[in-house]
Amino acid sequence: MAASGLNAATYDREGRSHIAALADYAMHLMEQMKYINEHSFNNFQMKIVIGARKPQYDIWGNTVNVSSRMDSTGVPDRIQVTTDLYQVLAAKGYV
Repeated sequence: MAASGLNAATYDREGRSHIAALADYAMHLMEQMKYINEHSFNNFQMKIVIGARKPQYDIWGNTVNVSSRMDSTGVPDRIQVTTDLYQVLAAKGYV
């Protein structure tokens, strides 16, 4: 589990750079998994789910439910984001 923009020092309300940093991290994880598979003759797969409007620390809350649903419908070797995050990332040029 990873989080970004949880406090005033890392949360960028204007430029939303904390969201881009998390997306970049997810893409680097996917690249690293590909490298591991190529060099270890394995076929590990990973699903990455990104999205929340605000941090919620209640492990039984809606954040976990949404994440679980996104994970169950996610495609291996892809990064799945919420609609809100998609809009932010698309505006920054992410595909």
